[in-house]
Amino acid sequence: MDKKYFSELLNKYLKHEASQEESEVLIKHYNLFESEPDIFNSMSENQKMDIRNEIENKIWDEIYDDESSSGGSSSSNHRFWVSIISIAAVLLIILNTGFYFFKNESVKHVNALSRQLTIKENRLIQLPDGSTVILRPGAKLNYPSSFDGLALREVYLDGQAYFDIKHNSLKQFIIHTGKLKTIVMGTAFEINAWSDNTSFQVTVSRGKVRVEDQHNRTIGIISPNQQITYDKASNNIVQKVVNAPEYLEWKEQDLLLSDVTVAEAAKLLESRYKVEIIISDDSIRSKRFTTIVRKGETLDQILKSMSEFNGAVYRYDVSKEVINLDSK
Repeated sequence: MDKKYFSELLNKYLKHEASQEESEVLIKHYNLFESEPDIFNSMSENQKMDIRNEIENKIWDEIYDDESSSGGSSSSNHRFWVSIISIAAVLLIILNTGFYFFKNESVKHVNALSRQLTIKENRLIQLPDGSTVILRPGAKLNYPSSFDGLALREVYLDGQAYFDIKHNSLKQFIIHTGKLKTIVMGTAFEINAWSDNTSFQVTVSRGKVRVEDQHNRTIGIISPNQQITYDKASNNIVQKVVNAPEYLEWKEQDLLLSDVTVAEAAKLLESRYKVEIIISDDSIRSKRFTTIVRKGETLDQILKSMSEFNGAVYRYDVSKEVINLDSK
């Protein structure tokens, strides 16, 4: 493909002016992202991120469209294609600077990388400090590529998400949601804070959180099985006792694990299936893969697929609820 024409297509794609045929041509020629990095010299970092997000999302949309039109396929077959196409997505958006991080970005800047989600499943996000987040479809989470050198661990949420925050007594974790912020040290909780909704809600399943307004005034402090709801229009605050698992059922739905390590996936499975997973081989722990964990799927089915992807074998002691994962 002519480099000038390719550059023009990219600009049209960013402006949402590219036809379906032009978008398909762009995606089919993803190898130019690696072989011709100089075509991006005139683009800003935000434009590059837009390309990353839009093309990856289009690839995922094609996966789902294909699955729907075929009437469904086996779990292992679906996972195989998810893995193959996600590899293509990584090649597509690498832009000579890496999948998640821009080469020249300083961790001391407040500007965070935007992970904009338009996929149809919940999505697991691993934060730089080891904390995990499950995002509902359509939610957006902005966070830095590293918390090193920063006084606080700060992220920005628009939407609904479940946070499981790694404890750090020296560095608070703060979630900004419009004019409100939720402050934690190490805990697990849900925030429901869509920017176009009139209310903001936090539900705690473990630990304790504090909610403050834009003037650093405390709106409420809540513990497990407590919830606080704030009406943005009236400033009315309701704090009450709830059954937290009922509000968190959504996180047990289909879940996309995108470019996660085996160790990260194991942590999720431990929480979802109430088991202990022991990984004795460090080389297996650090292997990365992409898959979808379907609601209702058995643990054996997931472990089988995860093992096949990563050259591993597993032994499941059902009586002890312990799984040993080793290399083949």
